[in-house]
Amino acid sequence: MMMSHLAAELSHDMAVPLTSIIASLEMLEEQLGEHSDPEVGALLVGAQQAADRMSRMLGQHMAIDQERADRVLSDVDLGSVAFELAVDSAHLLELADATIDIGRLPVVRANPDEMYSVLQNLLTNAVKFTRPGVRPWVSITAARVTDAWRISVTDNGMGIPADKRGDVFSLFSRARSRIEGHGIGLGTVARTIGARGGRVGAEGVDGGGAEVWFELPASHLPRNT
Repeated sequence: MMMSHLAAELSHDMAVPLTSIIASLEMLEEQLGEHSDPEVGALLVGAQQAADRMSRMLGQHMAIDQERADRVLSDVDLGSVAFELAVDSAHLLELADATIDIGRLPVVRANPDEMYSVLQNLLTNAVKFTRPGVRPWVSITAARVTDAWRISVTDNGMGIPADKRGDVFSLFSRARSRIEGHGIGLGTVARTIGARGGRVGAEGVDGGGAEVWFELPASHLPRNT
């Protein structure tokens, strides 16, 4: 319950600056008019789409009517979500000189914006914790485990110390203190997946790196998967 109240409070506080960001983007679009080059235009469109998505997500977090939240569930193609995320994250991946591989992902019963946020947090986290001299690589794969789908985001970065693999999903917890961040990303993933009856976890990877995964139970999967 404390986590829900904190999430609602954070969402409320973030709504005000987000409104300013959206307004600024609209003004920037008007100022540029037809004079923007294609690259700037694409960046502007991406920023507007990201701001709109964040606005929808904040609205959902601030809603206290659970029945209303349940109505936004639909069959979500995680492959399409991951591809959209890869396109939106092209600039981030380019800056990090990182590559991403997307395997065959299932259709799940979920909220599309929530699934985008979960994968975005895991991808951003994977790209952030790189090893010096090692070109970052991230993969998103899926496997059926008994009565659930397990979605794994695996990287070749610093990895997560064994004694931190449970704590990293707590709000404001950080596995590496010297890396910038507020420790909210994986906590958000855990809260989102937990609210849908799923679970999260992290494992080490041979040769270095980490596998961070989440599972959605069979009750949230279409019968034909």
